[in-house]
Amino acid sequence: MLKTRVITAIIGFIIALGAITYGGFIYDVLITALALLGWREFVLLSKAKCIRVPVLWGYLAILGILIPLWFDVYIISIAIFGFFLLANYMICTFGEHKYTMSSVGHSLFGFLYVGLGFLSLLLIRHNGTYENLHMPVDGDAWGVVILWLLLFSTWASDTFAYFAGSAFGKRKIVPTISPNKTLEGFIGGFIGCIITGCVYALITSIPVLLGLYVGIICGVLAPLGDLFESKLKRLCNVKDSGILLPGHGGVLDRFDSLLFTAPITLLLMFLFA
Repeated sequence: MLKTRVITAIIGFIIALGAITYGGFIYDVLITALALLGWREFVLLSKAKCIRVPVLWGYLAILGILIPLWFDVYIISIAIFGFFLLANYMICTFGEHKYTMSSVGHSLFGFLYVGLGFLSLLLIRHNGTYENLHMPVDGDAWGVVILWLLLFSTWASDTFAYFAGSAFGKRKIVPTISPNKTLEGFIGGFIGCIITGCVYALITSIPVLLGLYVGIICGVLAPLGDLFESKLKRLCNVKDSGILLPGHGGVLDRFDSLLFTAPITLLLMFLFA
């Protein structure tokens, strides 16, 4: 199992490295595909709880909202979001025999959970996102810089939490959801995220304060994203959200923390600039 996890992680990192470095169409298609797979996993989790959600609605909404963002056409993306939001309500209004208010509300919740996270990952990589922002340092590669800052800081949460929890962990936080997570591990992960963010900022010559802020965001939200996805799986009585990534589970298993940290990091960029 460990060998499988390592091999999958190496392959995944190589793919991510190439897509992030190259950016453009390759990165956008990859993120959109991951969003579609994430929605599929959410649908299957809902099915495990006997909750019927409008499957096609989610696929079309993700494609309709993310594809305009490939070309930085924000107004069309916003308009399409409004259309699919209304369509979701109409599904309940005219399809009560199939979809109840509870099921369409569940679908909207799932779309915001999955779609907003991957939408943020897409926009963070786009250099065009920063063109109208007053960034603290001149440069035209902010997309790559901020995305790697987010990724390294988020990954640091699990890494530092594991070692801190293994060495000092005694106080369980939420044993009914994740019995291995401890308060000491959370504190270690939080400190590790801050250190990672600040060190990355020093290496890349961006403001240390920016690295600190992203570190704090990841230190708090990364473990919460992990716990949230664990809670979903426990409610649905499944071990993993999917089987796409051998040894790691599904897309939601691998991106659970990023789905929480990416939207707030994107918001930070608008507030920080």
